[in-house]
Amino acid sequence: MDKKIERNIIWTLAIILILVGVFGCVTVPTTNLNPKKTTPLDTIIIMKDLGTALGCAFVPNDPACQKEPQTK
Repeated sequence: MDKKIERNIIWTLAIILILVGVFGCVTVPTTNLNPKKTTPLDTIIIMKDLGTALGCAFVPNDPACQKEPQTK
């Protein structure tokens, strides 16, 4: 083979190797079609439950903390 052809083949393969290395690391961005938006009502419900849990931790005899028996 001619030395010029060998050099061109080596450079072509080197460029292909570099391009595969660069573009192989790219992640495809995914978009969520239905994102869940947090509403103020969701936050208020969470805060009410959190407040009840903390209140029952410090005052366990409160009537709001008494669990109702489950009937089957």
